[in-house]
Amino acid sequence: MIASEDLDLLGAPSGTVSRRNVRFADLPDGAPAFFPLIVVAGAKPGLTAALIGGIHGDEYEGPSALWRIVDTVDPAALSGRLLIVPIANLPAFSVGSRTSPVDGQNLARIFPGDASGTLSFRLAHCLFERLVAKADFLVDCHSGGVRLGFLDVAGFYAAGDGIAPHAAAASFALARDMGLAHLWRLPSRPGVLSYEATRRGIPATGGEIGGRGGLLQTEVDGYFDGIRRILAARGMIAPPPGLKAAPRYESHLEGDWQLAPVGGFIDNHVALGQRVDKGAMLATIRSPLGETLSTMRAPFDGLVMGVRHLRMIAPGEWATCVVRERSL
Repeated sequence: MIASEDLDLLGAPSGTVSRRNVRFADLPDGAPAFFPLIVVAGAKPGLTAALIGGIHGDEYEGPSALWRIVDTVDPAALSGRLLIVPIANLPAFSVGSRTSPVDGQNLARIFPGDASGTLSFRLAHCLFERLVAKADFLVDCHSGGVRLGFLDVAGFYAAGDGIAPHAAAASFALARDMGLAHLWRLPSRPGVLSYEATRRGIPATGGEIGGRGGLLQTEVDGYFDGIRRILAARGMIAPPPGLKAAPRYESHLEGDWQLAPVGGFIDNHVALGQRVDKGAMLATIRSPLGETLSTMRAPFDGLVMGVRHLRMIAPGEWATCVVRERSL
């Protein structure tokens, strides 16, 4: 255990792997509140990468892939350093939840945090100021969690909404080099880690792979290979043998989730990756008596990027996601 104020990321010995629990606050009973940090310090100079998973406690693909990165990257051959937080939100992870059981906060909506706030705000502050602010770039690994299913998408930010052109260009390069099936222009959403980092001038990509509350090996492979592509493209590691090159993209996805107008039991009428016409039936929400409370339709011609997996849905939750395909 190490206190956050004693954290010296640049002081990690070259050519080593160190594992620490970083104490960022105290719980009411005096027990430490902490997050796990693995620092892979390369023997050669280079960039500093922040690789973070488990912002939501029910997303497992990122943590599994990040441990594999630690297991397979040789610090003696690494240029630069990797700051890896496999499970950022341990309170949420402990109950398999998207939000913290301590204060009810969604960690992915409160960056850069507040050092004098509730536990989640203090965690966000420490992650952002003590880790991400020291990095040259960020990879934020998400998935659909228990509630959702996602296509494999690497997100990037366009210039505007406080994001400088050079940071936007670097964000796009990260997403492109990750080499997932699709590129997604991320919505400018305050409080999201990758958005706030890119606004600060730290290029970031926010990935989404899989979900549905499980852990498919192919989806872990997606993050594992994607992160290695990013590191190789920046000269931090040698290109691994057999690693496929990123595809040549001709388009990107643009759009966001539709929110449920009512709560109830949701049925999907479309599948991930399906192309739909404007007005196509996407989902139906029913009452416990089987009455149709709401129907959700495609707002335009597009591609189904995400679907609801958990059949219970509350008003205002993400329900279904159709996005447009835009030429690059």
